[in-house]
Amino acid sequence: MNEVLTPMNHREIEYNAKKLSGCDIPDSFAHTIGSIDRVKCKDKNSNIAFNLQETQLLLENGIALLKWLDETGKRVFDKDLVMDYGTDCLRLYLLFEQTPKENDDPFYDSWKEGALEGIYKFLGRYRRMILVADVWNKKGNYNKEMLSTESICRLKEALENTTVKIKKSISRGNTMSNRHNIVSSLMQLLNIFQKELKIGEIVTKLHTHAVEMAVPHSSIENKFEIEQREDQIQNSEVTKLCQEFIALMAPYAPSLSVTLCARQCGGNIALCRLHNHS
Repeated sequence: MNEVLTPMNHREIEYNAKKLSGCDIPDSFAHTIGSIDRVKCKDKNSNIAFNLQETQLLLENGIALLKWLDETGKRVFDKDLVMDYGTDCLRLYLLFEQTPKENDDPFYDSWKEGALEGIYKFLGRYRRMILVADVWNKKGNYNKEMLSTESICRLKEALENTTVKIKKSISRGNTMSNRHNIVSSLMQLLNIFQKELKIGEIVTKLHTHAVEMAVPHSSIENKFEIEQREDQIQNSEVTKLCQEFIALMAPYAPSLSVTLCARQCGGNIALCRLHNHS
């Protein structure tokens, strides 16, 4: 439980992400763009179907966007900024704001401190939402009384709508407004997840009642049996929804996403890879 209630430490996250280099997070655009083989990806709102050529263009634009993020980051990120905010935060900043100047230290006039702080808080909320939902779900607390069928439907719809919005932004090209819209869509989706999964309410309960989270010291065999019993009472819909949220975030905040992905699979790298390629 301590991990859930403590603030995000981006340096620790990046250190752990490097140790998990063998853990494949979902393919950068497996969820955001979808497979090229999926010829029709229908937008319910405007009734537009992406044909094969459009989907290929979408994939090319997505790959180009990630390449732009990597190349621009190498030019404008310096060690002090990375130490202060972490690469995930700086990558999202590149999407959300105007591209900063190179060699802008020591004053970083072309960086907006308020935006950096806001994006850092967004990443902290993303981390806490996944961790809290995971803890609560593994205790079997996401039952029908806690999470209604209507809430599940709203979460699924929000994921679908956000995916469509991100696809549209990517397909329109690498401009500041389109990049900004990607991050805005993810922020709006996080607000919906926090509300429907009752993250604030759960965090309050964890603080107030000091829920016991420690795993009993026992043999590997007993630990496996305990995990098996817990798995039987988990809400599989919550697990899947959180995994899909991680998949949407993965291209833009890879370090945090890979650590959360591993957490979803109990820290088992091989299992994490299996889940993401199934």
